[in-house]
Amino acid sequence: MKMTKKNIAKMYKIWFVVPAVIILAAAIVFAAFAGVNHDINKGMNIGTDFAGGSIVTIVLGDGELGDDAGFNEHLDAVTQVLEDDSIAEQVVQIAADEYGVTLTADAVKASVSYSQRSDTGSNMSIIVKYDNVSSTFDPNNDITNVRNELIEARLEEIYSAENGYTNASVTMSNIGATASREMVKSALLALVISLALILVYVVIRFELWSGLAAVIALCHDVAIMLAFTIMFRIQVNSSFIAAMITIVAYSINNTIVIFDRVRENNKIVQKLKPNAPLDNFAIADKSLKQTLTRCVNTTVTTLFAIVIFAILGASSVREFALPVIFGLFAGFYSSVFISPALYSLMKNAADRRKAKKRAAGTFVGQKKQQPSND
Repeated sequence: MKMTKKNIAKMYKIWFVVPAVIILAAAIVFAAFAGVNHDINKGMNIGTDFAGGSIVTIVLGDGELGDDAGFNEHLDAVTQVLEDDSIAEQVVQIAADEYGVTLTADAVKASVSYSQRSDTGSNMSIIVKYDNVSSTFDPNNDITNVRNELIEARLEEIYSAENGYTNASVTMSNIGATASREMVKSALLALVISLALILVYVVIRFELWSGLAAVIALCHDVAIMLAFTIMFRIQVNSSFIAAMITIVAYSINNTIVIFDRVRENNKIVQKLKPNAPLDNFAIADKSLKQTLTRCVNTTVTTLFAIVIFAILGASSVREFALPVIFGLFAGFYSSVFISPALYSLMKNAADRRKAKKRAAGTFVGQKKQQPSND
């Protein structure tokens, strides 16, 4: 039997299992990476925007960057310094002697999280972001600063006049954990405000149960985006937050279209059968099937564009595009399979409560019948 001949909304037990499995798989991946690295922060690939990090900018002066091959050559040189065993061993020794912290060489080696070229001519430069030593061991960035000083000194040797880099310069900057926490708070606040405003709009435009179903579906979209981001080890940074807000704003469209049709179908049923109880699952399912083609077309059209960005874009663009792709699938799934079912379940529960109150004679506008003394 084709799916369109079934009551999709009534199959909610199946639809609710799928995101639960995805989130469970992401939790396992998170635990595995956190356990292997002995650091909960390593459970997901948190970028320097949130976890804190360091940025090195190398202005090449009269040196040459050239094409992609030239850029990759410089990036390899920087990466080799960041992963240099001798620097790591010095940092481990200083951490033990001056700060009483026991670390391994792998724990202090930096890994590149982002790189790009910038400007032209004598101002041409490469910018590389990499992670700090974990705040678990280095809450004040003291060990990180020691490591950065050693890295900066080594890079200055490489990009010196003796090696043909006239007027070259190396500069370091650091994003501390405090600044990163403020960014996380701002991002979460933006998400909460967005969801609250959406809830208010949908409740005013439709009804309470539609609003609650829509907001729960949006929370589902964000959770699935995050789950796939964890499993595919995509960096979580400001681009991810931008993608998350984009999906929250985008995926509500399909849900609104479906609930608008639910409202219209409710009016039709109430006019035809004014005293009959509403079959909320049937109404939701009918509304869903009437709008399904539209939901598919809008999602696929958007997906084509964002996939091209993911394929052809730079790394910073992919960090935005890939979560959006995950969010598009999650948003379509929640609009079609989650929100109509949630609405029906909550509306049915509310209707049953009203029916019980009517039966007891305590519903609004009625007084409970008092027993006669005759």
